[in-house]
Amino acid sequence: MVHAGPAHAIGQDVLCSIDGTNTLAFSPKLRLTQQAVTMTGTGNYPTCVSSDPDISSGTSTISGQGSLGCLSGSMPATETVTWNTGESSTISYTVTLNLVAGQTAFAVIGTVTAGKFAGDTVTSEGVTIANPITPLLDCLAPGYAGSTGPTILTFTDLQP
Repeated sequence: MVHAGPAHAIGQDVLCSIDGTNTLAFSPKLRLTQQAVTMTGTGNYPTCVSSDPDISSGTSTISGQGSLGCLSGSMPATETVTWNTGESSTISYTVTLNLVAGQTAFAVIGTVTAGKFAGDTVTSEGVTIANPITPLLDCLAPGYAGSTGPTILTFTDLQP
């Protein structure tokens, strides 16, 4: 006789709402045209709802290298989220930068490659510019160094 393991539900594992923030920095500074850059940053997710009732918040470190400009570009990146429980999730994703309504918007789609929620699909989107005019002027000279802004982080389990 074969016994099946516990049922596994497909659905949302974590939602960290709009009170989350990301701080991103670029080296060298972004210019209008794409160039090779290194991105570093941090994330703060103070309000999370999870399929694991012990998880209520998290913080993260972000890093990546690729080709970005102030108007467009994408790069592979890694984000490691450390949950309030001490557990962590390592996410591999592609960061895509687009100019939307005069603001630079970052969109992230990736996968948890290690740790808590391994295999989940991760999406994160946010506008990381408080004043859309200043960064665009900075792109001309001296370059756009980075910023802090709101973000939403979602982990979805698509595995049966």
